[in-house]
Amino acid sequence: MAKNQIENRLESIIEGFFARIFKSNLRPVEIGKRIPRAIDANRSVGVDGKLIAPNYFVIKLSADDNKKFLDIQKTLKYDLGEAVKQYLTKENYKLVGTIHIEFETDKDRPIGTFEIVAAIQEDKERSKGFLKNESGQITYLLNQVITLGRHPRSDIVLNEKAASRHHAEIHRKSNGIFFIDKNSTNGTYINDQLISEHHLVDNDQIRIGNTIFSFNTHE
Repeated sequence: MAKNQIENRLESIIEGFFARIFKSNLRPVEIGKRIPRAIDANRSVGVDGKLIAPNYFVIKLSADDNKKFLDIQKTLKYDLGEAVKQYLTKENYKLVGTIHIEFETDKDRPIGTFEIVAAIQEDKERSKGFLKNESGQITYLLNQVITLGRHPRSDIVLNEKAASRHHAEIHRKSNGIFFIDKNSTNGTYINDQLISEHHLVDNDQIRIGNTIFSFNTHE
């Protein structure tokens, strides 16, 4: 089921405009079909017995194919990343770092072929803090600004009716990490207090509708 969703999502980005401009025999949907296999083949098992999925993917293409992918690479990375998240959730995989997808030229690779190298890589700067949801999924706060909301291109997508499309942001400042509500319709509660801006500290509980995150700087 999840694999079919990945294929359908990838097929959608080669319709219309992309289908007209994309001339390579290699189609993005072929990469989408292969990613779940790469995840399963390169998984590991944590000390708690949970399956750990690779989070770092390098897609190796021929020089000609990589050149032809340039115009849609940003969109393709986003869609592949979202499809990977869906598959990991469906299969109850655990992540030890954020998902990274890169394209790389393999000068000896024949046109129309590709290879996916998948690896498990921890994020280097965990001390910057992370959010953990009630199911135990961790999101490390590595960017200067992290967006939260129902909008599908938010850094943290909230599948929550009470959330606004652009609900909140987390800002890294010289004096700490701050959670900022962006005038959302239903508000953000931290430690059961309605906030507009809040300096995050260890064990803060963030609630948006029925979605709850805990904030910490160390596991």
